Amino acid sequence: MAGSPGRRPDPRKAPGHEIEVLEKNTDTSWAMFQALHHAHQRGFDKTEPASLPLAAAGKPAGPTVDDVLAIARSNNRVCPKPLVWQRLYDWLPNKSEQLAPVPASRAEWDQLPPLQKRSRLREHIEWAAVQGVLQKVHDALKALPEQRWHHMGE
Repeated sequence: MAGSPGRRPDPRKAPGHEIEVLEKNTDTSWAMFQALHHAHQRGFDKTEPASLPLAAAGKPAGPTVDDVLAIARSNNRVCPKPLVWQRLYDWLPNKSEQLAPVPASRAEWDQLPPLQKRSRLREHIEWAAVQGVLQKVHDALKALPEQRWHHMGE
C-alpha cells in the first residue's frame, strides 16, 4: 500500500495518484455502524402522491407514430385497401418525390409484397407526423372498418 513504511512508491504510477488509506479503530467503526443503524430505524419521510399533467410527465398530448402503427398492424393488417389509402395519401400535405405513392395500378398492387405495402404505409404515417397531421390520420385509421383493410394472406 502507498504510505506503508519500508515500501517504495511504485515508479509506474504518476505522482499524485497514490491511494489514501484511512485507518479506523473499532470505536470509530462501531460509532459509524450505530449511526447508520439508527438512521435506518428512523425510516424515511412519508411520501405524498404527486399529480403532474400528462404532457409534463413525458406523455405527448396526441397520438404518437407508434400509436398509429399499432392501429395499422392490429388484426394482421397490412394497409388500407387502395381507394381508402389513396384518400389518406391525398390528405398528406407537402408531398415530394421522396414520399412513395400508393400503388396506383392493379398490376403494381399485385406485385408489391405485403411487407412493402406495410412499409410504405409506415412512411406515410411518419410523414403525417412530421407535417403535423398525425391526429387526423390516427382518427381516420381508427374509424376505418375492418373490411376496408388489406390483411396478410389476402
